[in-house]
Amino acid sequence: MELNNKSGIYFWVFIFCFTIIVWSSVFLYGFDGKLKVYFLNVGQGDAIFIETPDKFQVLVDGGPDNSILSELSSVMPFYDKSIDLLVLTHPQKDHIFGLIDVLKRYEVKNVLFSSIQYKSNIYDEFKKIIKEKNINFIEAKAGKSLVLGDLVKMDLIYPFFDASSKKVKNPNDISLAFVLTFLEKKFLFAGDAELKEEIDLVNSGIDIDVDVLKLNHHGSNTSNSELFLEKTSPDIAVISVGKDNPYKHPSKEVLERIKDIKILRTDINGKIIIKTDGFKLKYQTEFN
Repeated sequence: MELNNKSGIYFWVFIFCFTIIVWSSVFLYGFDGKLKVYFLNVGQGDAIFIETPDKFQVLVDGGPDNSILSELSSVMPFYDKSIDLLVLTHPQKDHIFGLIDVLKRYEVKNVLFSSIQYKSNIYDEFKKIIKEKNINFIEAKAGKSLVLGDLVKMDLIYPFFDASSKKVKNPNDISLAFVLTFLEKKFLFAGDAELKEEIDLVNSGIDIDVDVLKLNHHGSNTSNSELFLEKTSPDIAVISVGKDNPYKHPSKEVLERIKDIKILRTDINGKIIIKTDGFKLKYQTEFN
């Protein structure tokens, strides 16, 4: 009888502590009316987590390894195991690898990518899991606009054509690009887009004048041309890049081109968080 009483006490203590933890997380991650964009520190690769004021969650790319899992756990409450939209800009390892475990461990409701033909075991596994889990698939093509809750939208601006089943050797050339807009503030993401795609975007007449630009291809000099940077004219440039990477990204030439704007780098600053109420931008960094 005494043992049962103690067990009952332990049970209610556990329930009390668990309730405190849950409600603390709710308050910590609660509504604050801001769009939050996290540039996750996944080394030499890309991974961006977006959360709208309505708590619509988007993951763009997954980095080159499994570090995406620990990064996600640092920006999502422990009880949250679902992602509303997963975006793959292109199927190279430094963007797709981490998404395999994300698809396995999280309830992903929608996926967005260009279903190009590209030889890669990881890409094959990616598509296989999506099919097995019957996840809603959205083919990426310029002109589509996705509503991510009130006042936040994602406008797809590249590729201009239906890239499904198109054979490619260099998927950088068909990197999915989109503009994320919340009231007066705009972010531009274009994966590893190189010079040809940048020229296409500039010549298209699409408005790419934004407030925040994730530099293309980790700050490579094969991207981020002077003309593209002039047209985008960002206040903040974010570089997702690994420390001491063998490609020497970002290039000195690109850093010179953006020297007059605020530069944030995951290899120096760690995880980067940019928040906006739609009118002002604020940023925080893990280091420095």
